[in-house]
Amino acid sequence: MDASAAAAWLVVGVVLGVLAVGAVVAGVAAARRRSGTAGDRPAGAPDGRVDDLADFLAHPPGMRPEAPASAGWATLAPTPPVGPPPRDEERRRAHLPLAVLCVAALALVGTAAAVAAGSRSGDEPTPAQPRSPEPVPTGGGATDDRLVADVAVAGLVLEPRAVGITAAYPELQLTSDDGTARLELRLPTYNCLAAEPPPDPVAAGCVATPVEHATLGPEQLLIERDGDRLTVRGHAATATHPGGSPPEPTGRVYDVELTVSPVSGRAPDGTRPATGELRLGTGTAPVLTDRSRIRPAG
Repeated sequence: MDASAAAAWLVVGVVLGVLAVGAVVAGVAAARRRSGTAGDRPAGAPDGRVDDLADFLAHPPGMRPEAPASAGWATLAPTPPVGPPPRDEERRRAHLPLAVLCVAALALVGTAAAVAAGSRSGDEPTPAQPRSPEPVPTGGGATDDRLVADVAVAGLVLEPRAVGITAAYPELQLTSDDGTARLELRLPTYNCLAAEPPPDPVAAGCVATPVEHATLGPEQLLIERDGDRLTVRGHAATATHPGGSPPEPTGRVYDVELTVSPVSGRAPDGTRPATGELRLGTGTAPVLTDRSRIRPAG
């Protein structure tokens, strides 16, 4: 998870916390309003308590005056209620802040989720479009079916970090069988607290990460020959092989451009030391001649 996705989910957590606190506060306020409304009485209204002793002394039995008879017709209208009418409007006003808080919280949660989804989709590399294969030329000083190139490359910066870098030390093998080219890429990577890849990542205290692998077939390769100089281009979609289990795609696709050519000297098996350069993603590093070899044509 990257920084933008982590920040988005942090916003979601904060919003949910604010919503919970706001709901508690609004519930307490509503309860207090209801208790206050039940305790309110209009001015002059009797409180329902009667002093029986005072009434008995003022009016002994048989001496209570009779109330005068009312003149005219007796009213049939219902007696008006003593208490105040229900305060529906006040109840609605008490619930209004809670409703506004809920709507605002949902809007913020939706925005944070959209940011998180956008950041995740932005991290996923666009699948590379396969390039039209170019057959490996044969004869006339060009490569032939026995071409084999084993190349080791110095460390390059695969990805800069907030603190340090992710360094890669690529290894490549190019083969050709009946004019069909195949490129194997092995990508050991390390997290290093340095600005540049150290020559020996283990001695420098770098932390190893899972090795990435990629295989490029003829439909993913473009091979060019200029004399003894060989240039190979393609798009490498990498995967890891944790503990010998089936490959797990990393979701990363790197642009690969390898330029290699033989130098003087020939080994008993017919190979020659190789020199050149590799561009992987945005990083560039030279080919290690003492660890690289190429089998030239002829």
